[in-house]
Amino acid sequence: MISFEGKTVFEFSNMGLFDIRTGWIHPTVTIDTYEIIFVTDGQVHIREKENKYDLKAGDMIILYPGVEHGGTRYSEGHTSFFWLHFYCNDINFFTLPKISAPDRTETEKTFKELLHLQSENRNIAELTLSKFLLTAFRNNERRNKLAFEIAAYMRLNSRKKLSVKDLSDIFGYNGDYLSRIYKREFGKDLKSGINEQRINHIKSMLLNTDLRIYEISATCGFEDENTFFKFFKYHTGITPTEYRNSFFRTHMNDR
Repeated sequence: MISFEGKTVFEFSNMGLFDIRTGWIHPTVTIDTYEIIFVTDGQVHIREKENKYDLKAGDMIILYPGVEHGGTRYSEGHTSFFWLHFYCNDINFFTLPKISAPDRTETEKTFKELLHLQSENRNIAELTLSKFLLTAFRNNERRNKLAFEIAAYMRLNSRKKLSVKDLSDIFGYNGDYLSRIYKREFGKDLKSGINEQRINHIKSMLLNTDLRIYEISATCGFEDENTFFKFFKYHTGITPTEYRNSFFRTHMNDR
């Protein structure tokens, strides 16, 4: 057991490496410890109460004590992950993200070391785990900052026809990586975020300008008015004209 600042009490419990090559689903359980799952291969489909998570290799999640969790569907093929239980009276001390993607090489190395230490020297295992929890997510601040920088760029350039590749070229990171950190922060993938910002910009132009529909279409980088109509209706369920008119009627009725 370790005490931080005389307030936070932390204790390593136990851990293991789960590895299976056939279909598998996580059992439904409620435990009295925090649990970390770090996926090394395959996918893990899990929920905590009503919240569902689809984890892949490199992802890590922290599950809370006293809260039911279990599988949402079967994982096919090879599935491998470290699981680790620990006690803590103030989890906020560690500022742990719910889902993260820590440095994979260092995390696997640390978890393998912990697997060995839990039977050899639990005091060192406890120190090693606490160090990991205190330091592993410093890079997460940079990742969050990058996600917000992307969101700000998308908002400032929402009239343009942006793509994931455009953002990848601009920020110098792989598109899948950018989409992953954006989804972790905002709950949607990068393409959905781009479309959402673009739709919001179009709505603002429809409501706050007297531009004709074809002029808004051209300003927002659409090839033609028909493509613009299809894009807007696909994402909102109504045409740009219907959207503009509905707000005009609402304004008139409220006068």
